[in-house]
Amino acid sequence: MLKGIRWQIVLITFAVVFGFLFASFQLYQNKLLPDKISKDVSTVKFVKMVTISTDTNGYIMKVKLDKVKDLMQTYKDIEDKVKKYPVKINILLIDNPNDKLNNIYYNCQFAIYEGIQNGDYIKMYETIKDIANKNGATSYVYIDKQNIYVDLREGSNYFYKVIPREFYKGEN
Repeated sequence: MLKGIRWQIVLITFAVVFGFLFASFQLYQNKLLPDKISKDVSTVKFVKMVTISTDTNGYIMKVKLDKVKDLMQTYKDIEDKVKKYPVKINILLIDNPNDKLNNIYYNCQFAIYEGIQNGDYIKMYETIKDIANKNGATSYVYIDKQNIYVDLREGSNYFYKVIPREFYKGEN
């Protein structure tokens, strides 16, 4: 039964098929899937632009946002779109900060991480509001089971930060 088969032809056929499948998978993973995810996330309200790059741990998705009404809801809408795909996608928000907003956030970090550590979110919220008001900015702070969402604004500039709650809790 196997006498007439030329092993060279079998090996060449196997190599060609394997190469075709590998190239198809690479095209899907590096071009088609990121484009599909990008188009899907672009439909979320307040999303201006989406870029996706590959990383050793999956994909990195940079999402440029306009001024949002509710940072937590916008982020959840983005997460809902991303959850449909069976790949790991890290979401990075691109905002429009200035030096003042960056400095306000820097000064608020101590209250944020202390609030996460101690569970005193009301004190954290009041401290962020106080620091922002003293510096002429407006702050919006949202919280859910997974994250704390900090939205700082001054004029046409805005600063967005999503901080995981459990990641830092319990660290010494």
